[in-house]
Order: sequence, then C-alpha cells, then structure tokens
Amino acid sequence: MNENNEADGLFREVEEAYRKDGNRLLARAQRLARNREDAEDALQEAFASALGSLDVLAAVSNLPGWLFTALRNRLSDLWRREAVRRRAGEVRISAETLAEIAEATGLDPEDRSVRDALGAALSDAIGALPPDQREVIEAQALAGIGFRELAERTGVPVNTLMARKRYAIEKLARALRDWAGS
Repeated sequence: MNENNEADGLFREVEEAYRKDGNRLLARAQRLARNREDAEDALQEAFASALGSLDVLAAVSNLPGWLFTALRNRLSDLWRREAVRRRAGEVRISAETLAEIAEATGLDPEDRSVRDALGAALSDAIGALPPDQREVIEAQALAGIGFRELAERTGVPVNTLMARKRYAIEKLARALRDWAGS
C-alpha cells in the first residue's frame, strides 16, 4: 500500500513539474532543437520517460534537473538519428539552399531536374568538406538553424560561421561544377 502511495505522489509531482516547468523546458528545448515540433516531441518523451521511471525518481532530489537531462538526451537522440540518416545518404536540403548552390555552380537554379540531380552529388561534396565548414552547412543550411543560435551553441562568432558557410558554398560549387562538367 505504501508503494502505491509513493508512486501516486511521484506521479502528481511529475504532473506538477509539467504544469510549473513545462513552458520553461520547452523554451530551452527550442533553443537546442532544429524546430518547434522536435522540441515538443522531446519534451513529451522526457515527461513520458519520467512517468515510466517513477521507481527511479524516488531517489531524485532535483526533478526539474532530471527532466532537463532527459530532455537534452532526447534531443541528442534526434540529432544522432538525423546524422545517421545523412551518413546513409539521405540528405534533406531546402530548395533555397539547392538554388543557392546551383546558382553558385553556374547551373540554372529554376531547373527542377538540375536541383533533383544535385542531391546525391551534394551529399558526397558535403562529406568532403572540412569538419568546421561541414558543421555549419549541416546545422545552418540543412537543419535550418540560424547563425545566432548556432553561435550560441558552439561559442563560435556569427561572422566566423558566416565565413565558414561562404567557404563551404564555394567548395561545394567547385565540386558540383566538376560534377556538372563530367
């Protein structure tokens, strides 16, 4: 009977934490996630994990801290899954980025068949970039993370990130010019 009372109390504590800290945790998740949907999903998964781990929570003295760690772990899982998809050759690139690269390559950015064919060649070219440039392209151009947010996450100044993206676009354009010429 005592275990049920303890579990009920922990359940109510998690519910109260959701009401009290949910918006704050969501705001933090949005700074770490690619988009609001990922942030919301990670938040829900963190609270579901808490509800599924009531026996573990009995020993936790800082529930908001535990929830933030669970949230951060869920977001890391999302990033890892996205990285695995990219390594497997699945590249999601915005139409704007493809148009920018096509234009820098000297190709017609309005030609849909050109943009479609760029996908596989672009994936190889991105893999060949130096790590600091690849990181900016993947985070900013592929995942849609703004320069300011990326600067906050990495501690690298915005101007440096912008220069890295510019150099990366130039290298990608050269690689794709070679591809287009073959």
